[in-house]
Amino acid sequence: MAKKIKYINVNVLQANVSKIIKEIRSGFSYKIMRYSEPVAVILSDKEYEKLLASLNELRAACRSCVLHPRKTGRKK
Repeated sequence: MAKKIKYINVNVLQANVSKIIKEIRSGFSYKIMRYSEPVAVILSDKEYEKLLASLNELRAACRSCVLHPRKTGRKK
């Protein structure tokens, strides 16, 4: 999991992109801000792949629930 999420302005990102890429490779993630609003997130490829795997697991679990719903246990 990512070490820490840092917030950074677009202008600072542009001025320090090489340094930020190195930090991302070491485990940090960045939330990019523009006019005090979050507009993007930058994370390592490793963290991205973990998120995709988690998403696929959730999709599989949801499909299973839809195909085989559990009884609610209520009596009529």
